[in-house]
Amino acid sequence: MALDIGGKGKVGCAYYAAGEERLFCMEELVLGGVDVIEKLRVDIQPTTVIVSPRCVAMTEQSESQIRRQTSLVDDESDQPPLSYDTEVRPQSEFYYEGGLNKLLSLSCIDNQGNNGRFLVPGDLDFYAEDLRPDEVGLTAQRGRLLQTSTRLDLSNEISIGCAGAVIGYLQRRRSAAYLPDDPNASLAFRILHFEMFSLRGVMLISAETLASLQAIQPEGYSNAVKQSVGASRAKDDMSVHALFQRHARTPQGKTLVRRAFLRPSLDIDQINCRLDFISVFVRPENQLQCQKLSKSLSKVRNMRKTMTELHKGIESGKQNETAFKHGVWSALLEFCFHTIDIVDRLFEVIGADHVPLCMRAVEVLDRRSLRRIGQMINAVVDIDLTVEKLRTVVKRGVDERLDEVKDVYDGMEEILREQAIETARQIPLGVNFELDIVYFPHMGFHITIPLDETAGQPIYDGKEIGWQHSFTTARQAYFKDGAMREMDEDLGDLYAVICELEIEIAYDLAQKVLEEEKLLIAASDLCGELDCSLAFAHCAHEYKLTRPRMTHDNIIDIRGGRHLLQELWVPSYVPNDTFLVGGGGGDDDAPDGPCMLLLTGPNYSGKSVYQKQVALAVYMAQIGSFVPADSAIIGITDKIFTRITTKETVSKIQSAFMIDIQQVAIALNSCTRRSLVVIDEFGKGTDSCDGAGLAAGVFLHLLSLGPEAPKALVATHFHEIFDIELFSDVKNISFAHMEVRVHAREDASSLECQSDITYLYNLQPGRSDLSYGTQCAAMNGIPGHIVERSCELALLAREGKDLIAVCSAPSKDDVAELEAAEIAAELFMGRDFGEQMTREELLSSLDVMLEWVPGDIEEVGV
Repeated sequence: MALDIGGKGKVGCAYYAAGEERLFCMEELVLGGVDVIEKLRVDIQPTTVIVSPRCVAMTEQSESQIRRQTSLVDDESDQPPLSYDTEVRPQSEFYYEGGLNKLLSLSCIDNQGNNGRFLVPGDLDFYAEDLRPDEVGLTAQRGRLLQTSTRLDLSNEISIGCAGAVIGYLQRRRSAAYLPDDPNASLAFRILHFEMFSLRGVMLISAETLASLQAIQPEGYSNAVKQSVGASRAKDDMSVHALFQRHARTPQGKTLVRRAFLRPSLDIDQINCRLDFISVFVRPENQLQCQKLSKSLSKVRNMRKTMTELHKGIESGKQNETAFKHGVWSALLEFCFHTIDIVDRLFEVIGADHVPLCMRAVEVLDRRSLRRIGQMINAVVDIDLTVEKLRTVVKRGVDERLDEVKDVYDGMEEILREQAIETARQIPLGVNFELDIVYFPHMGFHITIPLDETAGQPIYDGKEIGWQHSFTTARQAYFKDGAMREMDEDLGDLYAVICELEIEIAYDLAQKVLEEEKLLIAASDLCGELDCSLAFAHCAHEYKLTRPRMTHDNIIDIRGGRHLLQELWVPSYVPNDTFLVGGGGGDDDAPDGPCMLLLTGPNYSGKSVYQKQVALAVYMAQIGSFVPADSAIIGITDKIFTRITTKETVSKIQSAFMIDIQQVAIALNSCTRRSLVVIDEFGKGTDSCDGAGLAAGVFLHLLSLGPEAPKALVATHFHEIFDIELFSDVKNISFAHMEVRVHAREDASSLECQSDITYLYNLQPGRSDLSYGTQCAAMNGIPGHIVERSCELALLAREGKDLIAVCSAPSKDDVAELEAAEIAAELFMGRDFGEQMTREELLSSLDVMLEWVPGDIEEVGV
């Protein structure tokens, strides 16, 4: 097993199962840590762990803090798990490009059952191993890349790099065990298959699927909704995560919300635990307490960061007012105060005594210890002066010596005034200027004299009375004399002494606080859990969500389902039902029902939104959220695959159609009977006949899986696949369409345009073979003459006319232009042009001929 970690805690993993001769690449996890690494070790049970240098520290922390005791893999034996070796390899072995090249070199790619090869011009020297004599100048490398991308999501760059590290390890093992010419070497540590996997207990859902469903956007969109829904962002930038994130009040709570969205759970007990919490806090009688809890949590900071700052011995990285206002001591004081308030609020919540998280909060948030820590800080640190002076200020009464020095420092103005009068008496008569005595920390006491504006020199330099020049600023010169040095010795550097004493006291206080580090971090983490769950409760109340009933049955039964984002943008949303039953896996008691719902009907009727709302309901249920529906029974779904959105980019070598093909291929190669597959208009990027055939083939393949068939929600505009009755004998499929109302128009000029259409967005059983594409085009601003022409051609196509002949026929304008040109040509050919004609005669003759041609002579190029 190979492990690597990238920016923002993104964990990648790949492992090789020798018994299966199979290589697995993990869907990368964001915000991963020691818990993820340890869970991977427990689940996979590796014999060797290969780690990158940037992953070593986290791996060592995992080994020292968490010891593996048992495996999550079903194992009936009583043998303890085997120990494993850890091998640190250079970071270069984990590079994405190297890993991808190693994957493409695997011979198993050629044995995937593909009958065709994809060849492009390539470098003969670099790709020589891929060439046959009849392929001179061509390479199959890009075809191998496309075939690989049908089984692995190549956007997981860290995991692909880990796969390269695993392949490199296997090559080293093979080289050490066999001679180069040994025929058995090719059979050792060979890879026959490769596929994606997810962390055990976590739903497999790719970043592309999350973006297609608008479940969660990349990090840059995390604050898409701040003050109000859609107030400053486009609709496409919204996500379900953004709606939940704005209700989280603490940094650790926001992190846990994002982590919940990135790791939908397969543990029904864990899901129900969060659902129980939400059920209690959405009660009307608990709404006031819910709001107060969130208000208190908004004052709570992440104590992990605060403890790190205490260990470093600093208050903040930025020495400014904001930094000190929200520095270590104020953060600790507010944390202690508000966590005590949180515990008090939890006691007021009706039903909280039956919620495990609330009971754990009462235990972890020890009010007595928190009150003691808060009192200890409050007794030492003057928070207001700390903010004002941008340093830790200790209260009076804590240290006698510090109080004495502060008394002298506070009375320094009178001392300086008296000394200034005494110094002024030593200046010769006739020298008039304003003299002052000032004190600079670390520099001591100085006499300050103004500069002459003309000469730029001090008005008086005091040389005759023993002054020594120290430094000059833009307007003042500073001097020392015997009295200043005497004050430096007698009074000392008061400010530095105060700071040193306060640093010592602050250090002692920090050590006492660090003794309670475990308590504070545990309390902080629990506040994050409370904040995360409260964010789910706030959304459930605000958006009128309903608790789903989770079950181990492979079923999706939704009544009155809605799309959470879409209903925020429309005046009213039409809810719809869904009923799908995945394969029973041979279980006679498994529920019976269709495993596929095939949607047809007009464009713009809401099919895509309906598909997304079903997938979102399943996804939201498994992150532990209520769902937008009147009622919902959701069976645990292990994977969600979608073919909805195609993101084209120049960084990919694939066309839009090829990207669609890869999305469907990954779904077909990776789905199980507990998966949900959502396919929207697959096959539209190629020839209509090929597209219809591909779509029908995919649908029939999913249906043919029988007891292992996944739950599938598909939509198509290829109505011709129904004409040959491909699905007439299939029982585990249901058909539906979105209802529309058609109104006749008397002023229409063609048959297709003789109707207006009203979309009702109401799901109805049965098929619909109408698309109303021209009406959609007109509604979206396509020019009228283009729509009219399309209606005309559509009518001719339905009548069986030859569209090639129709489109090649000239228009009336073309006919008139040709007739004028023919007349001009006949006149030109009939005219006798003599060699002796002057230019004027020639132009006059041409004028006579072109009188038959409309327009000016310049328009015909003369």
